[in-house]
Amino acid sequence: MSPTKPLIYAELLSNIRQISVIVALDVPCGPSTKAELSADGQQFILQHDGDITLLNLPGQAVTSFQLQKPILGNKELSWRIPVAGQATRASLEDAQSNAAPWSAKELSEDAELACRDCGAVIVKRGAIKEWRDLPSENWAEMMEFWHCHKPDLPAEEANSSSGQADHVHPEQAATSKGYGATSKFTARAGIGFVDLTTFLLASTDCTNLKIAESTDQVPALVLCNNCNRNIGRDDSASCGRRLLKWCVTLSSSSLFSTTTEPCTKVSYPSTFFICSQALALTQAQCVSRLILSSELSRCSSTPSTYGVLPESLHATPDTASYPGQMPRSHFSTWSTSTTALLIWFISPCIRYACTRSSTSLLASHLAAKVFWKVITSSEAKALLDGESAEEIVLPDGAVVEIGGNLRDSALCLPPSARKFREWDVGLMERYQPDR
Repeated sequence: MSPTKPLIYAELLSNIRQISVIVALDVPCGPSTKAELSADGQQFILQHDGDITLLNLPGQAVTSFQLQKPILGNKELSWRIPVAGQATRASLEDAQSNAAPWSAKELSEDAELACRDCGAVIVKRGAIKEWRDLPSENWAEMMEFWHCHKPDLPAEEANSSSGQADHVHPEQAATSKGYGATSKFTARAGIGFVDLTTFLLASTDCTNLKIAESTDQVPALVLCNNCNRNIGRDDSASCGRRLLKWCVTLSSSSLFSTTTEPCTKVSYPSTFFICSQALALTQAQCVSRLILSSELSRCSSTPSTYGVLPESLHATPDTASYPGQMPRSHFSTWSTSTTALLIWFISPCIRYACTRSSTSLLASHLAAKVFWKVITSSEAKALLDGESAEEIVLPDGAVVEIGGNLRDSALCLPPSARKFREWDVGLMERYQPDR
């Protein structure tokens, strides 16, 4: 009997209606090795070296399909299995949607925000009377473009007696209508603005926060007054505080059923939010490569104190706080002040299942498959100057955590699929909203 269970990785290839299954064995395939599908086509069953390993597939297979017998002596086996039926509405929505946790429609007046590390309450219940979704970052530019290229004015306006005297520059007109490129959303008491990664709140609606001293180079950070955790940043342009969603816990009755305690606190990993932000940027800018750099990389050449992944970010499958969380390893002594992550989005939306996941027998996972590598700050600058990539600037801890997640996600992949030339291959977990 093998001391290590086989690694089984299954990925739904929705475009060709097939499921790719790859098995990595510790002991070479023998005469007793056998693979088959369950009667309902929902599970892949492997018999090898006296063990039986089950994996819930990310799609339903054609039940009558017969798997080819594995070749003796091989340590890696693969199959392509046809998917039963036609594409479902859910699968189409997965491919087109880009959701992140805690949109405005998910929140209610009794929402309470607290520090993820120490639990100190940051926004009390009832402080926010209304939640509103912020538009995408490039909404003003798109609206201004439309205004500049809108159809001709009606004849009565074009032939007005004032003639050219009434002409208003397009930028002035757009600004007066509230959607010019210079238009900004400002924080308002009692109203919580929400985007993919942050909450924009008025300072009067927050408690237990303090602002770190800022300089021309270092942004003003918002810290937890109790444990000094970086919660977000002071947004002077919007006259408010921007709180990072992955740095807080949320408690709200609108998130739970009647059988769940309303005081239950929920939190999500940074990858759910950052992956959503990255995908939104790739779609808006029509790019596939992004650079994740830290805030300190722009203002300091000294090694970052966040260069080592904090122990608080480590987890095991037994203590995982979200489905599919893998144990995190230290991301070496990587300095985020001199390096960055270059991520190439290959498949923005995949469904996969893996025996290394803590929930392999429960459900498949939604993720983006990426190529990635660590690059120097000079390499990042060259890519940005050549317009070969777009940039997302993040807090140091978030960049390190994403790097650790990508490295550990390779444990889900068979050894032959973990590298592509000079690139590492990884999976960025995506948020799956309840339907």
